[in-house]
Amino acid sequence: MRPEWSGVVPVSRELRAALILCLIVGVIVGAARSEPPGSTSAAAETTQQAPPKTRDRLLSLVPAAENGSAPVAEVDDAGTRRLNGRDGRTVALTFDDGPHPEQTPQVLRILREYDITATFCVVGEMARLYPKLVRDIADEGHRLCDHTISHDTSLPDRDPEVIEDEIGGTLAAIEDAAPGVDVPFYRAPGGNFAANVNEVAAGFDQVPLGWSVDPGDWRKPGARAIHDYVAEHVHPGAIVLLHDGGGDRAGTIEALPAIIETLLDAGYEFVVPRA
Repeated sequence: MRPEWSGVVPVSRELRAALILCLIVGVIVGAARSEPPGSTSAAAETTQQAPPKTRDRLLSLVPAAENGSAPVAEVDDAGTRRLNGRDGRTVALTFDDGPHPEQTPQVLRILREYDITATFCVVGEMARLYPKLVRDIADEGHRLCDHTISHDTSLPDRDPEVIEDEIGGTLAAIEDAAPGVDVPFYRAPGGNFAANVNEVAAGFDQVPLGWSVDPGDWRKPGARAIHDYVAEHVHPGAIVLLHDGGGDRAGTIEALPAIIETLLDAGYEFVVPRA
C-alpha cells in the first residue's frame, strides 16, 4: 500500500551534515559583513596594537649609513664645529649645564658601565659650587667644555669685556677644581654661537663646539621620545646634545642606557670630538 504524502522529504545523513555546515558558514560570513567600515575584530585589533620586540623596534629607528665613513667635519659661518671630526661610524655624546649634584653622578655611572667617554659643557657657577664633580669628570677621562659662567644666552650682544669674563671665568673655575685639566671646547649658551664670541673663545684656545643631533631633552619629552629622536637622527660623525643639569633631567638619565645600547648594536663607536 502506498503511503500518504506527509509533506516531508526524506534526507540522507550525509546531506543533512552538509546543510548544517553551510548554515554555520553563512552565519559567520554574515556577521563579518555586518561590521561597520573600518572596524576590526577583537583579535585583529589586539594584533595591530601589540608592540614589536623592543630591540628590533629600536634598531629599526637607526638609519642605515650608505658607507662607514663619517662626513667631512663641517664648520659653520661663525666657525662652530658641528661634527665630531672622527672617521667611521662614530658618535659623540655631550652633556650641558652641569655639574649637578645628583644627576651628573648618575650620568657618570652609566658612562662608566659602558666604558664610554663623553664631553661635559660645564657652567662656571655650577663648577664653583661643585668642584669635586668637575674633578670626577676629569678623573674619569671625559672632556671638559666651557659653557660660560652664567649661561647668558644673549652673550653675542654683550661688550667684549663681558664675553671675556664669561669664558675666562669658567676656565678659572675649572682650573681651581681640577688644576692643569685641558678645556679644549667652548659651547654657546642656548646654541647662540656668533663670530665675535667664537673669536674670544679662540683666544683661550677653545674650539666652538656645536652639535648635529638635538632631541630637545630640556623640554622633558620623556625617555622614549629622547631615545627615539637620537636613534632616528644619528649619522656618522654626529654630535649629540644632552643635558645633565639646568633642571630635572630624569628623562635623559633614563634614556641614556637605551641610547647607548641601540647605537652600539647599530655599529656606532662613541668618541670625543676632535679639537
